[in-house]
Amino acid sequence: MHRAVVPDMSSLVGMCRQSDYLLHVDTRSGTPLVTISSLFVVSLTTYFLLEGEAMTPTPTIHPRSFLGHLYTHQPLITSAGKELLRTVPSHAWNEQTSGKMPTQAVLVSIDNGNDALKGAMLHARDPFLRTRRIVTAYAPARTIRAGEGVTTWQVNDSEPFWIGEDAVFAHKAESLPIGMTEERFADQRFRHFLCACLVDLVMEAGYAIHPGEMQGAYELFVSLGLPPEELDLRGPKETVRRALLPLLQTPFTVRRRDEQGQSTTWVLRLAEIAPYPQTFASFATWYYTLDGLPIETDIVKHVTLDIGGGHLHECQIDLMHQGAGRPKLRMSASLLGEGTIAMARAVRETIRARYPGLQLSDAQAQQVLTSGAVTIEGRRVRVDEVVAEVINARSQNLFTQLLPLLQERQSFVMFTGGGSLLLSQSLRRLVSTKRSLHSVLFVPDELAPVLNAIGGYVLAQASAQRMVDQRSATDSSTRRQHE
Repeated sequence: MHRAVVPDMSSLVGMCRQSDYLLHVDTRSGTPLVTISSLFVVSLTTYFLLEGEAMTPTPTIHPRSFLGHLYTHQPLITSAGKELLRTVPSHAWNEQTSGKMPTQAVLVSIDNGNDALKGAMLHARDPFLRTRRIVTAYAPARTIRAGEGVTTWQVNDSEPFWIGEDAVFAHKAESLPIGMTEERFADQRFRHFLCACLVDLVMEAGYAIHPGEMQGAYELFVSLGLPPEELDLRGPKETVRRALLPLLQTPFTVRRRDEQGQSTTWVLRLAEIAPYPQTFASFATWYYTLDGLPIETDIVKHVTLDIGGGHLHECQIDLMHQGAGRPKLRMSASLLGEGTIAMARAVRETIRARYPGLQLSDAQAQQVLTSGAVTIEGRRVRVDEVVAEVINARSQNLFTQLLPLLQERQSFVMFTGGGSLLLSQSLRRLVSTKRSLHSVLFVPDELAPVLNAIGGYVLAQASAQRMVDQRSATDSSTRRQHE
């Protein structure tokens, strides 16, 4: 079992519980170099619940937390009446002057899940978060001669391709790599899939406002969720940094043709990438307010169990309350085993045994697991019985890994991830026999599959505020020197 540890943050200036390990590219030497800088949030203070303040319907979700605001569909407005930051000061490389020029990068959060890519960002004009969940599937586009078209993508000079559910239902759906970052980003198809997903998210957030085909160029500050075991005390591991390097400061021209044949073109450049531990981000949505302050809580040990498509992760946070001052946080994370992909593959093998010759990719098998239907001889056929049998058999292995944690009863447990929805009934039955109501939280269904991405946006906000404050302090110092 691999365990990634984040250090005690109490010695840092400001009580941020996460360091954003930003990847920068320095091209002045002619050879791009990746460097890492750790950014920490402005000082945080303890928040006290006001007497008589209304709680959300779920008592284990604080009403002022990010999670509380999203659960109750409130606008994301700080206590000072301000909207959250949408952009952060950045620099773009100017080929003509061979130097950097100041620009603004749009904040985007991506949870690079094995079963689906999840994204979150603030709407371009409204104070609400927009999220997208796109099945990790890719298929070369086919020419549609009649009927409804299919949204088709092309990145730079790539082949036209389909993504998500459009790809899943294609005859030749291809499985994208499942595993670690260096394995996934080494696949050019996955890099193109990522670029298409970013455009899809940007459109969902209301940025598609230009008439005509050209939609402009966007600098992006990408908060990127990674498996916790790919991060250590110094930031992303060397193999991860090398895998992400080709994405930085590289222009990607993304062409999109919708179902009606209308084409748009976007130019994306990833100005900076801030990797974050995926499961820790879910905790951040539970723990922090829109002001960047921690909620007031008597919980001293918080465990997040993230049941994903590829992996099952545990993230343990120790909250060390002090007589005076801010609580200290320590985080450790463990990879407990496979996620729902093991069940999906078992469903695939069972169906193949009943229908010889039927070939399903991993992405298609995951869809069968969640939908309970498969295409056989041209018809959609319900296979709920097969899915139920596999889930009942294979879930026992997963529950065996969770049982010690539930039995020891020393921690507050939060379940999240798409797998927590798939296994909801049996998981709730198991938990009800081991835990009291107030010692566990099942993240609401509409948020659980995308919570890591939302948490990544929470952490991106912290970094953005810090960078804005630093820029303001630098500008003030410069003005004083010229007075």
